[in-house]
Amino acid sequence: MNRAPRIAVSLVAFVAGWWLLSLYNGRMFPSPVAVGGLIVEFVFEGDIDNRSALYHLWVTFGRVLASTALALGIALVIGIAMKTNDGVAKAFEAWLPVWMTPPDVVVILVVMVILGFNSLAVVVAVTFAYTPFALVTIWQGLQEVDPGLVEMADAFEASRVEIWRQIYVPHLMSYIFSSLRNLFGMTWKVAVIAEVFGISNGVGSRVRFWFLQGNIAEVLAYAVLFVGVVLVIEYAVLNPVQNRAFAWRQA
Repeated sequence: MNRAPRIAVSLVAFVAGWWLLSLYNGRMFPSPVAVGGLIVEFVFEGDIDNRSALYHLWVTFGRVLASTALALGIALVIGIAMKTNDGVAKAFEAWLPVWMTPPDVVVILVVMVILGFNSLAVVVAVTFAYTPFALVTIWQGLQEVDPGLVEMADAFEASRVEIWRQIYVPHLMSYIFSSLRNLFGMTWKVAVIAEVFGISNGVGSRVRFWFLQGNIAEVLAYAVLFVGVVLVIEYAVLNPVQNRAFAWRQA
């Protein structure tokens, strides 16, 4: 079965299970129809703050995009430095496990105490939390470059710039896309958690508000809208870009 039919079957099964749960306990599990109606209302009429749910999604998306770009950029810079300098490699190899250890919630709270409850704190916290994971992927990719290709390039007196452009960068592209997709998925979740802690806008702020009111349907409406946007970006944007970037492999 192709990917599209599998996704369709999964969605139908999920909605059917959700509907059955709503029949069992409608207060605890609001029906898909009720949640869908709230999504339409929040998108076209606005939430309690008179702002559309799309506004809050856009704010969260901006923070996620900034965090993902920064984390991937920093990971690339450090990864290349580790490959070209043994001292840098030894230093980061020793500290990477420590960097990856702190729980996301602790990182978010510490950064927000230092920088305040604002967008900058969210971006810094998410970037700090997930840069080491991207760095591990980039570093692994650099380690797996065929040394025979590098030796052959040296034999033909290729410059370091040519070696990086013709060997390392093409080899790294699959690792960069892998890091990008992993980062994008993880930073969405952590950015929303950070917004829950006290940011005044974004999806997390709306989830916090409706949770404190005890309104499960409204919380689910934002959750479904959030997941839907992430899936659209994954399959309508990232997948086509990756397929286009690696079309030469199929050829």
